[in-house]
Amino acid sequence: MAVRIQSIEPGSLAHENGLQGGDRIISVNGIPIRDFLDLQFYVNDYQLDFILEDASGSQRELSIYRELAKPLGIIPEDYRHRNCQNNCIFCFIDQMPPGMRKSLYAKDDDYLLSFVYGNYITLTNLQEGDLTRILDQHISPLYVSLHSSNMDLRQELMRSAHPVDVMATLAELSDSGIEFHIQIVCVPGFNDGLELKRTISDLMDKELNILSIGVVPVGLTKYRDGLCQLNSFDQARAAQVLDILDELRTSYKCQIIYPADELFVLAKRPVPEVEYYQDFPQLENGIGMLSLSYANFKKRKRAILKELRQSGGDFVILCSTSAKSLIAQIVKELNLRLKGQKVTLQVIRNDFFGEQVTVAGLITFSDIVMQFSPKKPVTVILPDVIFNHEGFTLDGKSREDVRGALDTPIILMDQLWEAWVCLDKDFT
Repeated sequence: MAVRIQSIEPGSLAHENGLQGGDRIISVNGIPIRDFLDLQFYVNDYQLDFILEDASGSQRELSIYRELAKPLGIIPEDYRHRNCQNNCIFCFIDQMPPGMRKSLYAKDDDYLLSFVYGNYITLTNLQEGDLTRILDQHISPLYVSLHSSNMDLRQELMRSAHPVDVMATLAELSDSGIEFHIQIVCVPGFNDGLELKRTISDLMDKELNILSIGVVPVGLTKYRDGLCQLNSFDQARAAQVLDILDELRTSYKCQIIYPADELFVLAKRPVPEVEYYQDFPQLENGIGMLSLSYANFKKRKRAILKELRQSGGDFVILCSTSAKSLIAQIVKELNLRLKGQKVTLQVIRNDFFGEQVTVAGLITFSDIVMQFSPKKPVTVILPDVIFNHEGFTLDGKSREDVRGALDTPIILMDQLWEAWVCLDKDFT
């Protein structure tokens, strides 16, 4: 139980006091350090008494006195997340094709990553002492994949190796002030209809510290050989879920119940205005993204038009199926204000994962190059979420690969229209 130091920031307090990359932090002020969160939590005192262990196993003691103007400067090694022990019938990772990057097959169910990054966890993976630590360090809010308040149905959906009474766990943590954002992956024939009503009704218990409830449709790819048969959402099923959620929002006078954008798209209903989503608590879950994206576009339209005019030439925006209506409206508004230039739209169908996958973050290089071939000089505008933080698409192609394959200028567009970047130069 210790944290290994990856590196030390030059000029920091740790650097000045002789800490080195490769040292292991055994404790601070007598408190064992288990991971990066412990390190962050326990290094705020004025005097920090470290017990360190070097690569040879020799231990030493060292004290550091904090200074307001100087960072501590300890960069810990990357955290190894706790793996998921469930076997959910709808798990997206189980529906991934073979031969992709190893990191894409990682399944985490780690409460620390839930707190820090907003990853959804099931609470079935908590080990002895985890609940105590959550309470002691007030690790809140947590993002919880609930799916159903019916224990038997939840187990049928999740096939957990260690099922828990999730509602009892939520109640126990709520008693001590821990708050939650809840996710329900809705699977037709399982936890929709009356079961969905029951689950959300159970969550309306005033003793539970629920900050938001997001309902998202199950995502099914074409790679389901050997997996159980599941039904996808169609227009009628999506409309039924929206009606249920609207009824619950009204009957409970509760504004924290949010359908995913995809449900509105599937039901062919307009996406609500930004006020519906309050402070957008589940934006990273695809809830409110379309509404906020359009609102931000309206705010920035004048600046965007200026940049397009300065850049010159025509443009084509490539988008996902789910964003088609939004981007079509944006294209229409841009063209009304442009003279001698034109913006067009092309929807990229997801042949890689299957047509039922419709979000921008799952567009691949292969689908772009197979479906788009510019007939004349044009600048391509791509959603930047097709690349990960390292600059690679899901099928492992770099920004340079995409630029070379399309052989045309490319602008990466932030989904919220807050920043644009040209692959050749800044375009913000």
